[in-house]
Amino acid sequence: MRCPRGFTLVEMIMALTITGILAAMVAVFIARPVEGYVASSRRAGMTDVADLALKRMALDIRTAVPNSVRLRSTSSAPVASCSASLASNCYLEYLPARSGGRYCTDVDACPSGSGGALDFGADADYFDVLGPTHEVGANDFLVVYNTGQSGLDAYAGDNIRPVSSVGAGGITLAGAKLPYSSPSHRFQAVPASGPVTYACESIGGGGTGSGSLRRHTAYATALPFGALQPMPGPGGGTLLADDLSGCAFTYDAVSAANGLVTLSLTLSREGESITLHQQIHVDNIP
Repeated sequence: MRCPRGFTLVEMIMALTITGILAAMVAVFIARPVEGYVASSRRAGMTDVADLALKRMALDIRTAVPNSVRLRSTSSAPVASCSASLASNCYLEYLPARSGGRYCTDVDACPSGSGGALDFGADADYFDVLGPTHEVGANDFLVVYNTGQSGLDAYAGDNIRPVSSVGAGGITLAGAKLPYSSPSHRFQAVPASGPVTYACESIGGGGTGSGSLRRHTAYATALPFGALQPMPGPGGGTLLADDLSGCAFTYDAVSAANGLVTLSLTLSREGESITLHQQIHVDNIP
């Protein structure tokens, strides 16, 4: 009877060598597809981050109080466009309108009688709201006829008043009289948290993707909010996107009734970059 033989050392070395050659050949064929998959996933991730941030900004800006969108860079007064870079940041600010409606005037049939009309000749007080139920709360702010011009600038406190109380069909304001009535008898309600700023900060040089996009609010909760747009400090706020290597905001007053906001974000990761653009229509009819 013969004893079973095992592998010799030479046979084992030959088997390992052949297996290594085959593995290397297979790796050559699968490495490129795997690299492509990883790169595609990385680009998709960057695209999702930029797209979600731009959609959030668009959703917010579409609700802005008429003529309240304004831009500023790190070292300048209000501008029509700004681009964040190694030397400067970029800030977009607006007054959010949580709701709006029509106020009763002397010529309307006010539900509570003649005392329900908003009187622009006396200190602001109670007035009736016409139409559907409004979403206004105490400590919110009410804006009437914001054109952004001197004397009608909500940031400067010209045509905005605090809401002291809200009833079933009307609103009571605090403070002095409002200067002018809206031709369409419209008002917008700004939440108690005040203005909102989107800030592109800490953009690095060479496409390093070191910057971030943040949403700041509740930094100005008392009137006046400020004739000069503030610049929140780096960090803080709510992070919407990171790995930014480029950011640009532009605001164009297309007509007296319409504005156009253009947004651009560039994200960079591991030597690759993607850029997304978004344009947003702004209704500026006060």
